[in-house]
Amino acid sequence: MGRTPDPNRKPELLARIMDHVATEPLSRMTFRSLASALGVSTYSFVYHFGSRQEMIDAILEEGVRQQSEALTSVDLSAFDRAQFHDWYREAFRASLQDGSRTSLRLQFEAGALEPVDPDIGQRVTTSFKAWRDLVKAWLKKQGIDTRRAGVLANWLVDTAAGLHFGFLLTGERTATMAAFDVFMAAFEREAFEDAEARAVQAAG
Repeated sequence: MGRTPDPNRKPELLARIMDHVATEPLSRMTFRSLASALGVSTYSFVYHFGSRQEMIDAILEEGVRQQSEALTSVDLSAFDRAQFHDWYREAFRASLQDGSRTSLRLQFEAGALEPVDPDIGQRVTTSFKAWRDLVKAWLKKQGIDTRRAGVLANWLVDTAAGLHFGFLLTGERTATMAAFDVFMAAFEREAFEDAEARAVQAAG
């Protein structure tokens, strides 16, 4: 009989899988393909993950964690506008590091597959909606009404996702960051400066 896999090796195995998925689509990934590529027995994958669905869930959990750690590690509700701007800009810049491109690709691939592949689950969709809800709640705390806060939150989160997709395709970090800065200036004018000016005009 073969030796029982070491239960403590799961993090190491997951790290090797994460390196592999930089070039392997999730849609083609199986225990057998991974075993062949990584030189690990299929039994090791069954032992540590149970099923393909559980393995993919672990991959996506790690990918989402790597990409969104900076977004979820702070108390967003405590930020004023300047703090939000500075923090979000730095978090976005960090997301453009070379090591982040695999996590970005995983999220885009999984997000496209989630509606049609039950093995993928809903992890990326859930994470995306949770971040959008956090931004909406922060905007409401800035005095913006619920409906408009929802529209603005969609604009902010969706545009950031679009910029990430462009970066994934081109790898042009400087251009992506410059586009982000232009967008944030427009977002802040629309969300706060123009709204305040309209409010003053209405009051006058």
